[in-house]
Amino acid sequence: MLGPLLRYGLLLGLGFLQFSVVQEPSSKPEAPAPKTTPGPVALPKISSPGAAWERRAPDPETVTDLAALATSLAAYISVAGCQPKNCNVVVTNYTLPDGNTSAFGIQFADELSRELASRENQLRVIDRGVLQSLLAKDRIPAQSMNHAIIRSITDELDARFVVLGTTEELGNGAVRLSSQLVDMTAKDWDGYQVIVNLGPLKSGENLEPIEPFAPLPGITASSSGESLQPMGVNGTGIPHCTYMPNPVYSEGARKLKLSGPVTAEAVINSQGKLENIRIVRGLPGGLNEETLAALKTWRCQPALKDHQPVATLVQFTVRFRLY
Repeated sequence: MLGPLLRYGLLLGLGFLQFSVVQEPSSKPEAPAPKTTPGPVALPKISSPGAAWERRAPDPETVTDLAALATSLAAYISVAGCQPKNCNVVVTNYTLPDGNTSAFGIQFADELSRELASRENQLRVIDRGVLQSLLAKDRIPAQSMNHAIIRSITDELDARFVVLGTTEELGNGAVRLSSQLVDMTAKDWDGYQVIVNLGPLKSGENLEPIEPFAPLPGITASSSGESLQPMGVNGTGIPHCTYMPNPVYSEGARKLKLSGPVTAEAVINSQGKLENIRIVRGLPGGLNEETLAALKTWRCQPALKDHQPVATLVQFTVRFRLY
């Protein structure tokens, strides 16, 4: 099997080094692709699997509140052939139309998960704290959620059903919540759609975009004790990397067909070695670990200030694509 081809470029003055790792079908390199902004992948159209549900109109059902939503979802799972050993369901964070999540979207998912767990039925609702810990461990951004990542999460949590949802603020201040219940064992992501129309948000609630993990603490010095100089400021130059072995496309990621960007950051010290390496925004399936392993072997020419090498903090974006 052919190894991945590495394409890279340096964006001056931005503090970012952009790289692409591409699994190519041939050894001929492509022309560099234009820079794109990753976004959410649209879910396929969802249909009803059970005969009892085939009579439903193709439009999503509308219910009145959170309790009615939980009742409807639980009833669908029961009709879908849920058995005690395969009724695990996980509720993901509700997202904004652009794919970001919000404090309200996380809070609503928490409440829906608790409401589902209170029902007397065979389904087992996976603790939302376990999901949040998984997202935080791999630092998976809300906007990176796509079919492959959702599959990796449900595999990790042994969940057959997943609730996906979006929040949208309407013109009158009311909020519409659209939910999709997906049976991961069904073909073409068959499932069930339902809408809840809520009134205006309460005081303290908002739909401001946030990530599902805490921000990293700042780095002010390298692990070897060197003070950091901001690149492109006060005469400080930009480092140049000269030895950059490719990250490996992990078998776990290959199996799930995972792709997307991994953003890491590191201090390039005055000797050109990378220190304080860590993932800022990542992916599951071992791609974070492979990125870190590769970065530990890289060597660079340090930035210069007044003709003297200095330590700088740099972010690297490695874009994984599996063809």
